[in-house]
Amino acid sequence: MTSALASAAPPEGSVEAAVRPIGPVRLGRHTAALTWRTLTAVRHNPESLFLLAIQPLLFLVLTTYVYGGQMVGSSHAYLQYQVAGILGYNAVFATMSGAPALFGDLARGVFDRFRSMPVARTAPLLARYCGDMCLQMLAFALVLGLGFALGFRVESHWWNIGYVILLMIAFSFGMSWVAMAVATNMRSGETVQMLSFMCTFPLVFISGAFVEVNTMPGWLQALVKINPVTWLTASARGLLLGGPVERPVFYTLVSVLVLALLFMPLALRGLARRR
Repeated sequence: MTSALASAAPPEGSVEAAVRPIGPVRLGRHTAALTWRTLTAVRHNPESLFLLAIQPLLFLVLTTYVYGGQMVGSSHAYLQYQVAGILGYNAVFATMSGAPALFGDLARGVFDRFRSMPVARTAPLLARYCGDMCLQMLAFALVLGLGFALGFRVESHWWNIGYVILLMIAFSFGMSWVAMAVATNMRSGETVQMLSFMCTFPLVFISGAFVEVNTMPGWLQALVKINPVTWLTASARGLLLGGPVERPVFYTLVSVLVLALLFMPLALRGLARRR
C-alpha cells in the first residue's frame, strides 16, 4: 500500500508539482535564476545591448547641441536641463523595448517549458523586468558619464544620484507591466513593436522631459501634467539640480502604483490565455 501511494505521488518536476503554492523565498530564487538566463542571452545578441546603450547617448548629444541654443540660448544650460529628460526617456524606451523580446520568448514556447516545471507563474515576468533593469542601469551610467564629460554638474548633493536611480527603478517597474501586457496580449511581433513605439512616443514627447511645461498651449499642459514621465523628470531635476522634490516624487510613485494595478492583471491574464 505504501509503495502504491508513493508511486501515485506526482514527481517533483511534474505539472502537478508546478502548481503547488510557491513562497516568496522560492519566488525570489526562481526570479534570480531566470534573470541570469536573460542576461546571458545578451551574449548571443550583443547588438540589442549596443542599441539600448547608444540611443540615449545620441539623443543627449543631438538635442543638446542642435536644439540647446534655440531652447534656452546656451547648449550648456540646456544640457543641465536635458540630462534628467534623457534619463526619463531611457526609462520608458528601455522598458518598452523589452516587449518584443518577451513576445519572442512566448512565441518560441519558452514559457510553455516553464509551465511544465515547478516555477512560479510570475517569475519569468519578474525576471524579464530584472534583466532589463540591469541593462537599463548600464545605460543610466553611460548617460551620466557622458553628461559629466560634456559639462553637466550636480547642483545638489552627490548622493541624490542614488535616489534618482531608485526612482528610475521604481518607475520602470510600473512601466514594465505595460510592456508585459502588450507582449502577452498581442498575436504578432509587428503589432508588439508598433504598440511599444506608440506607448513610448507620446509618453516621452508629450511631457516635460525636453521642454518646459509652461511653454505649451493651455489645453496641452493639462495633458502633460498628468503624464507620469513629466513627474519622473521633474523629480530627477529636483534631486540633481535642486528644487521641488516631495510633490513630483509623490506623484511619480502614485503613477507607478496606478500603472502596476492597471496593467499587471492584463499581463497575467494574457499569459494565462496563451496556454
